[in-house]
Amino acid sequence: MTAIIVAAGRGVRFGPTPKVLAPLGTGGTTVLSAALTAICRAPSVAGVVLVVGDVVRPAAEALAAGGVWDVPVHVVAGGGRRQDSTLAGLLATPDDHDIVVIHDGARPLVSPDLVEACVVVARRDGAATAAVPVHDTLKRVGPNLEIIETVPREGLWAAQTPQAFRRDLLMEAMTSPEFARDHTDEAGLFEVLGWPVTVVTGAATNLKVTRPDDLVLAVALLGRITAGLDMATPESTLATPVTMRGSAGIATT
Repeated sequence: MTAIIVAAGRGVRFGPTPKVLAPLGTGGTTVLSAALTAICRAPSVAGVVLVVGDVVRPAAEALAAGGVWDVPVHVVAGGGRRQDSTLAGLLATPDDHDIVVIHDGARPLVSPDLVEACVVVARRDGAATAAVPVHDTLKRVGPNLEIIETVPREGLWAAQTPQAFRRDLLMEAMTSPEFARDHTDEAGLFEVLGWPVTVVTGAATNLKVTRPDDLVLAVALLGRITAGLDMATPESTLATPVTMRGSAGIATT
């Protein structure tokens, strides 16, 4: 099985420094290196493809060459859209690897257990995504910041990565006419094609570093995880019986 770590986004909300190169504390660990370390610790992972933009590429190549990884790590150039970057990574995976895992390079605290849970479900069902139930009250807000309505949260899940797919199905999806349209993630592409995606319960600690305050939280969580106070593991390693079909609602990654 090959894991694709997508880190080719511009990260305009984070600031001038690419978010995946932001330091996590003082030990030299970056957001990207933490994500790569976690992915490489998943027993099923036999190789990793880092998909990056031009600014991040020198650091990614140094990371791939200088790290002590148990599996080969390759670096490829990303595309204009997230799905273009994913396709570039997919084309760099071996044909004989039956499962492909896709992970955001901006999610440094993913647990190997969550990766494995997604792989198990993808082998069984064809596609899986980590996600967590939405607990907050959701408000739809207008352009003047006035509340328009309260959105019922029943059945709403916030999608995360990793997302895992049978490689043949993912290749078929990404070479279909629907690929020309923009999709926020690969699970969304499967959804519009009418293909089922099973949800695996993720973890609140599996946060995505999008803004500077996310980095502050990630640093604090990493310290607690390292100290053994918190475990960045999924709430359940079993697939949650939620399947995305057609108009099923699930928040974007």
